[in-house]
Amino acid sequence: MKLFIVPVLLLVLFLFTGCSDSAPPEPSVATINEYTIPLSDFEAQLADAMEYDESFKLTDASRQAFLEELIRKELLIQEAKRLALDREEKFVASIERYWEATLIRNLIDRKGVELSRGIIVSEEEIAADYEKNAAFKEGGIPLPEAHDTIRDTLREKKKSLALQAWIDDLRSKAAIEVNEELLYRK
Repeated sequence: MKLFIVPVLLLVLFLFTGCSDSAPPEPSVATINEYTIPLSDFEAQLADAMEYDESFKLTDASRQAFLEELIRKELLIQEAKRLALDREEKFVASIERYWEATLIRNLIDRKGVELSRGIIVSEEEIAADYEKNAAFKEGGIPLPEAHDTIRDTLREKKKSLALQAWIDDLRSKAAIEVNEELLYRK
């Protein structure tokens, strides 16, 4: 009887594991050592490349060349990791600087969009700026032709001033202490 129970239990276990709801693994376009490039990642990166470079034409050859570039990049990353370059202080510091710069840029972009919604440039401001700007008059450019350029320039100036005021406000609300003795140490 015991010999009969073991195969039955194994069959039940096989049926339960074989009928699980887990999705099948995503197909990969390439595998480089233990690293796989899922098809969806490849296509997303390819779409980004096409958006970034308008001259990029999608052909079988360009797909192959793009994949070759991804493979080359992954091989170099794997070699750099093997040599522990990703743990060197210089590398970590550069990543921190990049991370900080990207974070600040994204914050400024977001705040700039938010502030832009409230920026208004009046027709009087455009006309006054036109009158002050001799380059338009000397170049024979009439106000209607210069209108959009002036408006956009004034919007950007107002946005820059609003961003600076926002940063100044952040600073005024922050608790900042400067050790001048160490700062000016010679």
